Amino acid sequence: MKRENPFAELTKASLENTQQKDKFIQSVYIDLLIQEALLKEKRRVIKEKIDEAIDQCDRESFFLLAKQLTEIEEQLNA
Repeated sequence: MKRENPFAELTKASLENTQQKDKFIQSVYIDLLIQEALLKEKRRVIKEKIDEAIDQCDRESFFLLAKQLTEIEEQLNA
């Protein structure tokens, strides 16, 4: 009859648990990087639209876009 080693089993379980935690942390980090990249791209597009609104003297669009830009800046700095 094969005798099991409780220490080996415990070590193996601990290693698997650590690997699962590491994968979870990596996935959270990747999600954060993607979200940041998307927000930065959205900020870039809004800045371009703000420039267009200024060029066209469109005050209404300018203020709307400026508000959106402020909200994105707050999200990026959070």
